[in-house]
Amino acid sequence: MKRFEAYSGYRQFYVADAGLMPPAPEDWTDAHIQQRHNTLKHITALCPEGDVTAHIISCGPEDPEPDVDGGFDFEVETAIEIMSGRIGVFEWPAEQQDEYSVTPGVYRIIFRGYDIGRVDSEEDFYVVLIRSKS
Repeated sequence: MKRFEAYSGYRQFYVADAGLMPPAPEDWTDAHIQQRHNTLKHITALCPEGDVTAHIISCGPEDPEPDVDGGFDFEVETAIEIMSGRIGVFEWPAEQQDEYSVTPGVYRIIFRGYDIGRVDSEEDFYVVLIRSKS
């Protein structure tokens, strides 16, 4: 588990196959923004509430869920395929912040937002859980 701040320009940061480094999704619709992600085969762009700094807790497949006070404001789930055995969390445009060694396969990405009503004071934060699909 790692806590970090990531620049989330254009309201996005990424979880992707760190060995492949696929290009980020470029075609965005209102539906993608409403569902808070735009997912391609090897990368998902996650959408925090604000577009300056995202306070992130990332948890790899073996990490426990963090103990967070209060409930989350939203939760979305998507999945990506990891072929290289390396899954990473990246800030915009493609700066790696965290990485985990994994068995190649499909991984669920669970994205939760907390205190998003406090985005103007940059006190919102997000949890990214990376979990095996099986």
